[in-house]
Amino acid sequence: MPLHLGDFTEGQTFESPGRTITEADIVGFAAITGDWNPVHTNAEFARATPIGERIAHGPMAIGMMFGLLSRLDLFDGSVLALKSIEWTFDAPMRIGDTVRVIATVAAVTPHPSTAERGRVTMDAQFLNQHDVPVSNGRFTVVIKA
Repeated sequence: MPLHLGDFTEGQTFESPGRTITEADIVGFAAITGDWNPVHTNAEFARATPIGERIAHGPMAIGMMFGLLSRLDLFDGSVLALKSIEWTFDAPMRIGDTVRVIATVAAVTPHPSTAERGRVTMDAQFLNQHDVPVSNGRFTVVIKA
C-alpha cells in the first residue's frame, strides 16, 4: 500500500534493496533513448577511456532510483507527478555494480489551496556495493494527501 502525504515526516529515511547493473540494462536504455554513445555501448572505445570500460548512462541511474524506491511501495498509486529533480553524478556505474538508494525526506509540504495533495521532497544517494556514492540528488513529487 503506497504512502500518502501524511505518512511522511522530515528526516525519515528509506533504503531500497540492491540491484545489479547488467549489459542488458545499458543496451536497453540506449535503445529506448537513442543514446548510443560508444562510452556506453562500444567495449573497444570504452577500453581507451580513463575509466577503461563501458559504463551505464547517467540518466539511467535516475530511472533506476525511482524503480528501486517503488520496490519499497512508497509511491505507486499515490504520486501524481514528478515536480522537480536535481542530480549530480559522482562515480561511474559499471556493469556488475550492485546499486541501492538511501532516500531521506527533506520536506513535507501541504498544498496551499487544496487538502487533496501536497509535495514530498527527498534527498537521495545512489550507492554501489562498496558504499561509494555514484550519484545523488533531490527530487520533489506531488502526492495524494
